[in-house]
Amino acid sequence: MQELLTHPVVSGLLVMTLVGVLAYKAGFLDISGMISAFVVGFAVWYTGGPPAFTILLFFFLTSGLATKFKYKAKAKQGLAQEGKGKRSYKNVLASGIIPLFFSVAWYIARVYPSLGIDPFWMFGGFVGAVATTAADTLASEIGVFSKSKPRLITNLRRKVPRGTIGAVSLLGEAVAAAAGLAIGIIAIFFALVSSGTAWGSVPVANAAQFMFIIPLAILTGFIGCNLDSLIGAIAQNRFVCEICGAITDKEFHCSYETKYVGGFKRFTNIHVNLGSSTMGATLGIVLGAGLFVWILGGLFFWIAASSSS
Repeated sequence: MQELLTHPVVSGLLVMTLVGVLAYKAGFLDISGMISAFVVGFAVWYTGGPPAFTILLFFFLTSGLATKFKYKAKAKQGLAQEGKGKRSYKNVLASGIIPLFFSVAWYIARVYPSLGIDPFWMFGGFVGAVATTAADTLASEIGVFSKSKPRLITNLRRKVPRGTIGAVSLLGEAVAAAAGLAIGIIAIFFALVSSGTAWGSVPVANAAQFMFIIPLAILTGFIGCNLDSLIGAIAQNRFVCEICGAITDKEFHCSYETKYVGGFKRFTNIHVNLGSSTMGATLGIVLGAGLFVWILGGLFFWIAASSSS
């Protein structure tokens, strides 16, 4: 009986049924979101095991709680997630499809070593994708409560209203880094306790890779979150609130209809999230390969260029 319950298929079905029902009851997801989350979560559980699933579950739970945090206050300012905070299949797939891809790639690299794919690189891609989506969601939901006005990511000298697309704040940046740190700690934990297990172990081959895990998670979360803001500021469809002046993706703000002012009209926040998740995963692969200096150099260049513009 114990062997049956611990089989990846059976345990995955049981875990995802429990998580899906609780998430729906908590108002984190609508029906379509619950079904999509079940499929994505089960696939990640089967291919990446408990480590990958726990990392993804951290994002799922914290994003749901952050969305519900002071929801009424955010709703009054036109900053809250639509549908009373319930996310649909579009949101789930935009956040989960890239982590799922890398969880499968991690599984293939582990099962078929003859392919010559380093499992740690695929693990880095998975962590990068989840850290980016987690950091972005938490920074967006909590950063709006920053006491200081946010600044536009394309021009850090320019202060903008809360809710402006591409706006960043010190609180949001700190939350993004903290999200990456938390994911790194989860990964470190599983790297320690799952070493040598046949299913779902973190693919750490040496001490250097072990030491890379937390910096990798923090950097991908922080940089990926800011890339999300940058893509949004440049390409996302934008509407202006003629009441408070915020540049937003919402057609209604401050209880009034907004006016379309720019960006690609069909390029929504869903597309931005999908793009930033892909970039976060790419960063994770690069960092997993040990190329930290290029990432740090690029980050320094962007801050210097944006601050002087």
